[in-house]
Amino acid sequence: MQEIFGDLFESERADTIGILTNGCVNNGVAVMGRGCAAKAKFLWPGVQMTLGKAIRDGGNHVHLLTEVAPNIADGGYTRQLPNWGLYPAHPVPYHVFSFPTKEHWKDPSPLELVIRSAQELLALADHMKWESIVNGRPGCGLGHLSWTETVRPALS
Repeated sequence: MQEIFGDLFESERADTIGILTNGCVNNGVAVMGRGCAAKAKFLWPGVQMTLGKAIRDGGNHVHLLTEVAPNIADGGYTRQLPNWGLYPAHPVPYHVFSFPTKEHWKDPSPLELVIRSAQELLALADHMKWESIVNGRPGCGLGHLSWTETVRPALS
């Protein structure tokens, strides 16, 4: 694990970035009201529907939110967030995954959920053959866990 500082969404070298999330779904839409989840919702309208469906179908776990679509212009592939027929597709330079740190948005983050999410992320990264992953400090900030005293030692 290497610590870097900067804007999560401007990471140009990452294979994938993580959006710290909770497990709340309201009317089929994931609750993404604060932190990097709110910024993701602002940047990519519809991502809250993609995550809401993933949580409904698979529970509050790590979910890959991007899909791969053919790129007609160059014959390659484009990573994008689904558009749900309501918004234009959002091509992104990396894959995007959810990283649950809470069950409910108003509760503190349980360390056990952060650890489980990290284990699920490692399994997904192995499957996808990702070499670089950028993620916020899970459970810290709005989750009220200490990075230096609790989370980092548990993930090391």
